[in-house]
Amino acid sequence: MTDSPDATPLDAARQASLAAEVTDLRAQFPETRALYREVCALLFFRYGITPTANKLYQLVRKGSMGTPTEVLAQFWADLRDKMRVTIDHPGLPNALKAIAADAVQSIWQAANEAAIGELAALRAEARLQASEAEAQRDQARAAVVVAEQAAAAVQAEFDAAQRARAALQGELEAERQAHAAARARQEEGRRQVEALERQLVELRTQFSTELERTREQVAVAQERASATERRALREIDQERTLRQKAELAVADLRAELAAVQARAQDAAVAGAEERARLQAERDALSQQLAEAGQALERGQVAQEGLRAELEAALRRVERAQAEASATRRLVTTRRRVPAMKTKFKPGPA
Repeated sequence: MTDSPDATPLDAARQASLAAEVTDLRAQFPETRALYREVCALLFFRYGITPTANKLYQLVRKGSMGTPTEVLAQFWADLRDKMRVTIDHPGLPNALKAIAADAVQSIWQAANEAAIGELAALRAEARLQASEAEAQRDQARAAVVVAEQAAAAVQAEFDAAQRARAALQGELEAERQAHAAARARQEEGRRQVEALERQLVELRTQFSTELERTREQVAVAQERASATERRALREIDQERTLRQKAELAVADLRAELAAVQARAQDAAVAGAEERARLQAERDALSQQLAEAGQALERGQVAQEGLRAELEAALRRVERAQAEASATRRLVTTRRRVPAMKTKFKPGPA
């Protein structure tokens, strides 16, 4: 048994498996001697290692150093008793009994060696399966790395989409502010147009009033001129001096009438110019309002396009996250490779 290749020092995986099984035996056998006895059987029959007192104490670490020594001696004694074959049948000679016992012991030893060989083959197969499992684990880890890289790329794309969304929201907010400013300018333009229209109405009313007053003054002046002229004609014979004064007064009145008519004409021209200026300002404000409305419509169209691009980017991010989750689930499934345990127990003597 000790000369088999399995008696070599354990690798890390088998050492971890041995430690785990010793821990399980601690829970099943709280009594110290029983625990040492089970660990002896585990080392000898399961792992093909010849147990020693130091090895037992390193694994169990209970009691004194004398306890594993005593348990180990009892283990070897029990093993020798099990390997000893006794033929006890009345009527058989002792020599035949010894030959039969030796034959049965040889058969048992041959069966034991065959079982040990089969155990070695099973262990080699288990190691091969462990190597394949490790290769699958490495492939799974590589797939995890690729999935993590893909997830990082998707996260970067998602962050870029978020930044683009923030930028779009900023542009949308700027468009809203510009729209609000355009509406404010539109309202201000409307108020200005209404104020100009009221001013135009007031100017028209004032012009009409002034024109009526001028007409009245002209009529009065004409009446006065006519009266003066009649009075002058009646008095022309009486006094030439009065006639000259009357002619001068008529000339003055005519000059005053011409001045009044000139002022009325100037007022009419000024009113027409003011009306033309107000009409031009109202047309300019109307054109500004139309341009602001067109700019608002262009901003809304651009906003809809940006919103569609943002939704497409979000759908790509969600699809990439779903693919990453599926990859993680596949890696988790591949990691669950059941460990194959081989147990060997000798038959009764």
